[in-house]
Amino acid sequence: MNGKRAMVTGASEGIGRVFAEKLAQQGYTLTLVARNEARLAHLLGELGAGGHKTLVADLSSPAGIDAIATELVGTHYHLLVNNAGSGLYGKFTEIPLAKQQAMTRLNIDAIVALSHAFLNQAEDGDALINVSSGLGLMPMPAAGTYSATKAFVAAFSQSLWFEQRKRGVYVMGLCPGVTTTQFNARAGGTAKDTPPAAITQTADQVVRKALTALAKRKKPIIISGVANTVLSTVGRLLPRRVVANLMGGMR
Repeated sequence: MNGKRAMVTGASEGIGRVFAEKLAQQGYTLTLVARNEARLAHLLGELGAGGHKTLVADLSSPAGIDAIATELVGTHYHLLVNNAGSGLYGKFTEIPLAKQQAMTRLNIDAIVALSHAFLNQAEDGDALINVSSGLGLMPMPAAGTYSATKAFVAAFSQSLWFEQRKRGVYVMGLCPGVTTTQFNARAGGTAKDTPPAAITQTADQVVRKALTALAKRKKPIIISGVANTVLSTVGRLLPRRVVANLMGGMR
């Protein structure tokens, strides 16, 4: 054990689960947060000894956010991985407003509240990773609210990086590209929304990229995947209306 404590939200599957596995291998004592108690318990069993624990919470609800923020205030964590998030595919006016607001609470409100709680107890050498998305760097018609929430996370993380580096706390905005998780299906995507394998990364590749960057503590935005990096670069160079047209035509 390295004597450090880390919290990972959205830890029961996908990128969050891999973060938990890799951080446990590095000797962190983990607090694993997710809604699904059974999957959390299974992961805890796989991680074995080490003093790890789970907290079941729905971070799309104010009560869930408050519970985890309270944990962060009361316990010193050296690393927080704000990974929990969700997406929705479909035209903005056709997706029920309640679903979109639940997503904004999870993707934005929870990130803000947990970042605030963590940074107020952080010390020199600690780190915060906020998981954004490649779609946070460009508009995405048919996933407009989702891409906007992830744009918030990216800009928010860049700002915190500048503020916190003066006290020795590193903040990263991690922007994965297309990743082999259950995200697409849970967001309401269909077979036509499944990107080609050539531009798809595994969760393991994304997390390895993030942890390499964490060790270096240099840049505020980490973009994983060659295709995602190229697309993001092109997206920054072209006029936004052109990018919106290109991205909208992909669906």
